[in-house]
Amino acid sequence: MIEYPNTKFSSFLRRSTKSLLGFIVYLIRSFLNNSNERLIYLFLEALRSASIKNKNSKLLTEFRIYSKYPKKLYPINDVKTNLSVIIQGPIYDRNFIQGTIDWYKACGIKNIILTTSQNTKDFKRAYTVVYEKPKIIGLGNENSHLLSIQKGLELINDKDIVIKTRSDMRIFNELAFSSIYEMHKSNKSKLTKDGSRLGAVSNNSLLMKINNISDHLYIGNAIQLKRMFSLPFREVNQVLSEVKVEPNLIFRDSRGWLLKSTKFTSTFTEFYGEQWFFNSFRKNCLNNNMSEKRVINYSEYRESLEKYLDIIKNCIYILDPEELDLFWLKKNFTTLPSYLEDADQNKNPIPAMRLTRLNWLNLVHNENFKKNILDYSDTLKRNEILV
Repeated sequence: MIEYPNTKFSSFLRRSTKSLLGFIVYLIRSFLNNSNERLIYLFLEALRSASIKNKNSKLLTEFRIYSKYPKKLYPINDVKTNLSVIIQGPIYDRNFIQGTIDWYKACGIKNIILTTSQNTKDFKRAYTVVYEKPKIIGLGNENSHLLSIQKGLELINDKDIVIKTRSDMRIFNELAFSSIYEMHKSNKSKLTKDGSRLGAVSNNSLLMKINNISDHLYIGNAIQLKRMFSLPFREVNQVLSEVKVEPNLIFRDSRGWLLKSTKFTSTFTEFYGEQWFFNSFRKNCLNNNMSEKRVINYSEYRESLEKYLDIIKNCIYILDPEELDLFWLKKNFTTLPSYLEDADQNKNPIPAMRLTRLNWLNLVHNENFKKNILDYSDTLKRNEILV
């Protein structure tokens, strides 16, 4: 360590040395900030090459990089005029949301609605709906989520097909919008009031957890979604009063109240917002009321699971995010695609556990698949943790 005499000159020298070191650190950090994207790209490219060349490797590595400002590649634009998009949620990144709106407009979407509870100025080329958060507190933000979708649906014709997305996601595939329209029209159901299925996205939801259809993305006829979201707000204490579980199975964090997933806690069929919404679909959108009680008896679990799997098979369809080039701003969101269905359990894969497009197709086309799921559920103990 260098020691300086206690003089004005030494004080000046210390300050100068500190400023010089700070400037050097600034230059180094500026260089790294300008080159880190390129370095990461080169690293991923080398990793991909190594995975292919290494005969002992058990991995094939692939990655995808999107343009921050996408441009159309295909001149043909045949998106139907009665296709609407609802973008709902908080304004985490205004530029990203405006870019998403601009992109959807360029792809031929005529009706785009942004709904949020945050005070914000209107977005260009979209209807901007700012609503006040409900005063009734739920388990998490499900009441706000409900109101957000209701506000968007109010501006849409009953005959429109609606893609309900979130403010932190973007569909990058420009051909997806026309394919979504055609896919939705072709996915019929004899059990629903409007004759069409409800579209959802492939995700990491547990098939063992009844009604756990992801609310991240919905595709449906507007009248169908209006029926589905014709719900009153729910109150936290009322819901919690029905939850009779061991204290270690229920907890609260920044997201709200959560239940650890076990075979027993799967008997709470409306605990999470997405379960609440889907049970409403079963009640209000089908020809016959096929909804579950909010809490089913543990002895009825297998029967209820079987009925739920039949509804998945006959009343919904699942899309993979790869089909849409679906991009999320969420840094920790890694559980959507089918190929990640066992992402957290590679050492001991649990069969038939995730609501992915692959498993949905198996339910539709493989007569034995539902039986395999039910048989597997019989092997689970009451409080066995499902991951």
